[in-house]
Amino acid sequence: MTSSGEASPTIGVLGVGRMGGPIATVLAKQFAVNVFDVDPARADDVPTARWCNSGGALAAASDVLVTVLPGAAELRAALPAVLSMLRPSSLWIDLTSGDPVTSRELAARAERRGVAAVSAPMGGSVAEARASGLTFFVSGPDDAVDRAVPILNGLAAPGGVRRIGHRVEDGQIVKLLANGLWFANALAAAEALLIGQGLGLDVEALHGFLQASAGGSRFLDEHADQLLDGDYLPSFGIDRVVEELDTIRRLQDVAGVDAPMLNASARHHHAALDQYGPALGELLGVRLLEERAGRQLRR
Repeated sequence: MTSSGEASPTIGVLGVGRMGGPIATVLAKQFAVNVFDVDPARADDVPTARWCNSGGALAAASDVLVTVLPGAAELRAALPAVLSMLRPSSLWIDLTSGDPVTSRELAARAERRGVAAVSAPMGGSVAEARASGLTFFVSGPDDAVDRAVPILNGLAAPGGVRRIGHRVEDGQIVKLLANGLWFANALAAAEALLIGQGLGLDVEALHGFLQASAGGSRFLDEHADQLLDGDYLPSFGIDRVVEELDTIRRLQDVAGVDAPMLNASARHHHAALDQYGPALGELLGVRLLEERAGRQLRR
């Protein structure tokens, strides 16, 4: 039961991979949860949830559909058939980091069926998903967001549910721009560290000095230590990094803005994808910088 005495909704989670599995497991502590994934072996990863045999069966059995898919292409492929099985008055919450155009088009399709839509692209790691420590960039109509927030609160860090705007696509825009800045910051910080290292400075000490300087960034605060330990953040693929940067390029064209810094980051990440293929590693762009410099950033 909810705090208002209403029956708790049954939640369907579409996509129980690296992030969706932990999310479904956390939700199952509070709600009845159904799950489906194109990989049937993933049923074993969410033993506390009820497995459905198809996306349509999942939608038909759920009051709230939560999508946790790899990207916009997967969302476009999966959602039309699934949305057609949702009951009117159902709620769709999309946690996929994707494309604002896709979000807007699918939300309009949902609305025509009487299904409310909320975009809530997430930030965080697998460990943060398991620990209810995620951040969500939430957008959509007020009544739909009001229904979604109690569900998202159970997955989020304190203050992690951030209301972005009233258009469904607004959360996607902000999340993409935030990611684009992080990707560029990571490259710029690694370049600075490599320059200092090449001029004879201790890289760990230099990290500390830069972290406390006017050039500090969240990358230097939270992720450079992992890089110095040889961790290229394998929870996200370089192909997905490139996909998001390509989407940002389309957004800047629509906005009529020249973005030479973000475009330079995109070109370098494309080169990293060419070098390593669609491998896991959000910092593979930094690895390419290291290889070109002929040395690694390590303690």
